[in-house]
Parts: sequence; structure tokens; C-alpha cells
Amino acid sequence: MNMIEFTPAAKEAIAHYKATLQIPEGFALRVGIRQKNAQDKGLLIGFDEKGEKDRTANIDGIDVIYHAGQIFFFAGMIIDFQDIDGRKGFKFIEKVR
Repeated sequence: MNMIEFTPAAKEAIAHYKATLQIPEGFALRVGIRQKNAQDKGLLIGFDEKGEKDRTANIDGIDVIYHAGQIFFFAGMIIDFQDIDGRKGFKFIEKVR
């Protein structure tokens, strides 16, 4: 079992963005949290370079970077890509167990 899963739409969007945004060599998809304050933590996804404290995983052929201390915020989630009325974006979905 992977720490996260990607829907087919998310995999397609990631490949599209990686090809069209001229992502530098050595960058991978970062999954983590963006902390505004102690109560407001949002999940993030984007291309980034691996840092010293980061870990990597290859999930469904996608190289993923994450900070080990943040994994419990997104472990077990499904990442989807949605295009609703022209509003496009990735969405984190909690997996029903």
C-alpha cells in the first residue's frame, strides 16, 4: 500500500504540468502541509527540489518528495484533479476505510 494514491485524472494532470511548465531537472512532486498558524494547516502539492530533511517515494511512476514529520497529515489520502466550470485544481480526498 502506498502512503497516498493518485486518481487517473491526477496522474494525467501531473504529467501535463511537468511537460508544459518546464520543471527543472531533479525536481519532483512535493506533497506536504502549508502551515499558516497552529490551527490553520492546508495540504499542498507542487513541484520542488528535494531538501536535506526530505524523503522520496515513487508512487505509480511519480517521484514524490515529502517531509517525514508531515506524513501523518496526508498518509492514506487520494489526490484527484478536478476541472469544474473552468476551475482546475488538485483535491485531497480522505480514503474511506
